[in-house]
Amino acid sequence: MRLAVKTKIFISSVGQDEFIRTRSNVFDELTGMGHEPLMYERNFGPWDSMRTAIRRCLDKVDESDIFLLFINDKAGSFYESADRTITHLEFMQAFQQNKTILTFVASTVKNSYFSNIKALIDEYIHHYKHENGKYPRAAEIVGRLRHHERVPSHIDPYVWFFIHDLVEKGIYFEELSLGVPIDWKAYFSDLLRRGVLLLPLENYFEVTAKSLNRHEQFYEFVMSCQPAISLSEQHIESFLTIIMKSMDGGTISHHYGEYLAEDIGTYGPCSAVTLFKRLGSQLVFVAKSGAAAGKPRYQLDAPGSYVAITYRTPHPEQVFFKEDNLTFYLCLKIGNCVLTMHFPGDETWNNDRFMAFRDSILYGIITKNPLMLEYVRGLIGGMQL
Repeated sequence: MRLAVKTKIFISSVGQDEFIRTRSNVFDELTGMGHEPLMYERNFGPWDSMRTAIRRCLDKVDESDIFLLFINDKAGSFYESADRTITHLEFMQAFQQNKTILTFVASTVKNSYFSNIKALIDEYIHHYKHENGKYPRAAEIVGRLRHHERVPSHIDPYVWFFIHDLVEKGIYFEELSLGVPIDWKAYFSDLLRRGVLLLPLENYFEVTAKSLNRHEQFYEFVMSCQPAISLSEQHIESFLTIIMKSMDGGTISHHYGEYLAEDIGTYGPCSAVTLFKRLGSQLVFVAKSGAAAGKPRYQLDAPGSYVAITYRTPHPEQVFFKEDNLTFYLCLKIGNCVLTMHFPGDETWNNDRFMAFRDSILYGIITKNPLMLEYVRGLIGGMQL
């Protein structure tokens, strides 16, 4: 019995000779079962440029309901700007979108990884974090493995990094024996019984709702700030309270070149706001809202003061983090003032993770509330403090 709505299944693998027959057979079998397989060489490629091809592949992953991945001994093209291969980017897109993922790894590769390679990668990452205070890039891990005496030389070392990422993300995978047919009917019949089909317009409605909500929040924020435009210093605390209550929390995403963004953690709504202004060689406290603690004044050259560091650096936007209270501090230099907003992070954050994704955290918090922050800059810049 054919489905009224076809299930879209993205077939992903490196384009190596060993997979030509496997991919073709899978495509034909799935089509015969009433599904709609998506495969580059059969129904959505090629294109006139590699950039277009990569973007098109990731778009097709978005369209799919099921992501079917095959891994053997080749890794494919590595893109330095993304620090990933295209097949890996496809997987990350599927994982990010909560697709159903079916993964098959060649039995010899799977066995080598769990018996030997996994421990090497774990050891290297641990040592690197201890020495550098951040996670190594994929290229650094691959370079470490490339000439290691315990790593099989006939297998592209990126394959090990790819499989390690699968394991870290909790992806279960089956052994693949090339040339041995797989019972696809059994696999997909079970998936369909569990309700894999998605609503086609779900993503569109979600994006539209977020956009409308953002502009509605900004309008409410502007209206609430109108009485504060001409506030004097003695009433500034009320304005800071409006800011604190208006700045939402959100999700931090790390971008892999221009192709993909992966969610890496979350942060909560603003919990406190402080304002300092320059007076001579010091930054002095003006007002606060929320549970903010700190000194009433800092020297401009104070090495450990977030407001002082922000004031004397050429970049007017800085983000800091304290592991003991899991809090991010977004500092904005506005004229002769520094505004600091506190955002609580989730329990996954630590100093290592902050250092690894600092730029992504700064970008994520600012772009979550861009209209409000620009409006705040204008108001504070025009106040007579």
